Amino acid sequence: MQSLFCISLTMLLAVSPEVEVTSLSGASVSGNLQSLNKTAIHLKQDKSTNELPLSEVLNIRFPKNRFRRSLQSPFAIRFTDGSLFPIQSLLSNEKQVKISGDQTGSLIIPAKSVSSIRFGTLNSNIREAWDKLLKGKHSKDLLVVQKENVLDFIDGVVGSISDEKIQFFTGDDEVSVDRKRVFGIIYFRQPVTETTPFCSIRLTSNGLIHASSIAFSGNELEATLKSGSQARFDASVIANLDFSQGKVRYLSDLEPRNIKYTPFFDTIWKYRKDKHRDGGPLRLAGKEYSRGLYIHSKTLLQYRIKNEYRNFRAIMGIDDSVPSIGFVYVEIKGNGRTLYSGNVRSSDRPVELNLDVRGVRDLDILVDFGDNLEICDHLDLCEARLIK
Repeated sequence: MQSLFCISLTMLLAVSPEVEVTSLSGASVSGNLQSLNKTAIHLKQDKSTNELPLSEVLNIRFPKNRFRRSLQSPFAIRFTDGSLFPIQSLLSNEKQVKISGDQTGSLIIPAKSVSSIRFGTLNSNIREAWDKLLKGKHSKDLLVVQKENVLDFIDGVVGSISDEKIQFFTGDDEVSVDRKRVFGIIYFRQPVTETTPFCSIRLTSNGLIHASSIAFSGNELEATLKSGSQARFDASVIANLDFSQGKVRYLSDLEPRNIKYTPFFDTIWKYRKDKHRDGGPLRLAGKEYSRGLYIHSKTLLQYRIKNEYRNFRAIMGIDDSVPSIGFVYVEIKGNGRTLYSGNVRSSDRPVELNLDVRGVRDLDILVDFGDNLEICDHLDLCEARLIK
């Protein structure tokens, strides 16, 4: 009886995590997350519990959970679906990989789902070389070693991995390599068909896990990874649950089918993605934005969006980094029909765009000269995104 009382008291004292839920419309609501399933979120606000349809949710943020680094020196594993997160231990054979991390717990993953393993520490000199190897084309597994600030590799077939050794085959020869001497492994994998994850889980360790389904009850998130493996996460290690895949497409993730730039003077101002002309963040009315486009006059960007979306949303204005004399004319068209047109000045408050693009195949964005030639014509389209 005493044991049952203790369990009941623990459940009563448990505090559901505070979350901030953002909908596709851009509205945000806060409360305590009670539960989550494949169709709805139950959010406690004041003394009532409200149900929100998951189909309208963009993301769920856990504002009290801060990003942090592991006290140990973790290495990282990457899956073929794009998931990437730090772990503390790893063992593998030809069929499966067993991993363990302070946030992911112990997981058993099919070996074919792992695309790379990094044992070494990344620094500014090594990161670019490692990324280049990851993106390169190869027909065998790569065993990557570090020589000072240079990465080199041997190609072959990786076998089992223990705490001390890595089994490696080069032609007819089999060698046992000291794991401490290996910077990383890049596996040769056949291209896989890309599928949209149900949810992308961002951990406070900055790990990213793509899940085909998730459920939340009590204080624990249960996730089915796209590899089919099951994982559980305590609410305290979750930074964000992203449901935007398939619902939202940021323009900075797309390539225009045509770009036309007409300078007023000789200086060339190319449009940029997710950053301002100086490489810093986009800033409007004192707020910084991590996603969006920087566009200078006179620039025409043309996108092919294939009748797949219902709304185009953005926050538009002249970037804070320039004096208050910026002046541009903006025109946005869908299939040649004007959806928005107007002047944008530095002195104006940012404009929130919400344009109906149903049935639109071709989206054109023109930033033209205003009344001040091209001086300080640094327009930002922050959070520019297409919504299904």
